[in-house]
This record gives sequence, C-alpha cells and structure tokens, in this order.
Amino acid sequence: MQRNGRDHGPLNRSMKSRGRLSVLAAFLIPLFLLAGSAQASFDGTSVTATWEMWTGSSPGAGGSLLAVTDTEAVVASDLNSPDLLDFHSSTGTEQELWDIDFLGDAITLTYTSIEVQDSDHQYMYMMPVGFHLSFSGAADIVGVSVDTSYAPHLFDPLKVDFTASDIWVNLQGSMCHYHDMSGGMGGGMPDCANASSPTGYDNQIILTVNTVPEPSTAVLIGMGLMGMAYRRIRVR
Repeated sequence: MQRNGRDHGPLNRSMKSRGRLSVLAAFLIPLFLLAGSAQASFDGTSVTATWEMWTGSSPGAGGSLLAVTDTEAVVASDLNSPDLLDFHSSTGTEQELWDIDFLGDAITLTYTSIEVQDSDHQYMYMMPVGFHLSFSGAADIVGVSVDTSYAPHLFDPLKVDFTASDIWVNLQGSMCHYHDMSGGMGGGMPDCANASSPTGYDNQIILTVNTVPEPSTAVLIGMGLMGMAYRRIRVR
C-alpha cells in the first residue's frame, strides 16, 4: 500500500507480526505462571534423617556439627504415615521420640513421647540440637515455610535452615512438658496439652517445602509453539 508516495507494506507486516506474537504471549504467560506455582512432592524421594548436636547453631546457619546420635534412611511415601516411627531412639534418648511424616510437599515432625504423660517423657532442649534431613534425587529446595500453630513451647521457626538438598530444624530453647511448671502464672514452662490440637498437644512442627519446579508438559508445548510461530512470522 502506498500513501504520499511511500510504501507502508513492510510497516503493516511488522505490526501484524507483533500482534500475532502478543496474542501468543497472552496465551502462554498463564502457562508459565501455572508451572512456576506447581507443588513438588517428596513421594519416592530418598531421605536420610539424623539427630545432631551443633556448636552455636546448625550447619545451615553457619554452625558446626558436634555429634550425631541417630541416623535413619527412608524412601518417602505418601502411602505411609508416619514414614519414620519413634525416631531418636538411641541409648539415653529412647524416651524422647519423634515421628517424621512426608506427605506431598509437607514434612510433619511430631513429638510422641509426651503421650506417656510422665516426667521421663517430656523434653526441654537448652543446647543446639535437632533434625537434619538430607534429600537425594529431589528438586532443589528454594524455600521452607514453618507452621507453628501446634509447635512445642518457644520453638523458633527462624531456626529452620536449608540448602538445595538439606533442611535443619534446631530445637534449642523449645520444650514440651507433661505438666505446668510455671506455677500457674502463665508463660515460663507451661504443659504441652492443647485440646484444640489434632494430637491433643503442642507437639507438632509442620514444614512446607518449595522446590524448583520441573518444566511442565504444557510449558514445553507452549515454548515449541512460540518458536514455530516466530519462525513463520520471520519467513513472511
């Protein structure tokens, strides 16, 4: 097409090409967003759980490993609950037991010894001790959120640290007592009972783990379509 003696054909074709790309992008962007928010699952992942003692803080926060008292390996399964029963049962610690459960992208740590309800089955950790979970074959960990709704008293979610394949849960300062040791004044060292908790106690820490999402089929198809469309537009 000519106007004022000028050929505007290339300009019109360029504008049409941009329009086609805009429509295609509008279709593909939701697919990328959907893939980015996909939830990973630990189902089928090999996990090594260790109970460790540290100097200052966990290695995930720059501390150093002092000792390992318990080590158990398991393949996480959504069909098993819990995946690890009565963890931390080494000599001298067999009265401070925890269950570890992996379900989808969530990890639940439950202090079960409190159910015995006597002074031998309560805990109060003043030293930096806790869980180290190491994952093999899983997508890289990029974030961990902590639900403390029914966590042991004074558990600090800021003491949960991670790398791409490891999570540390530092229990230093937390406690779960079978009776109120605060003299009925509140605060201090209350008992662990909580009627509104699913377990009947404040004895559960829930971690939700975010990982690098794997490319979804929809996104891979979309990328291929975008490449084909761009090639056709260039040819025209």
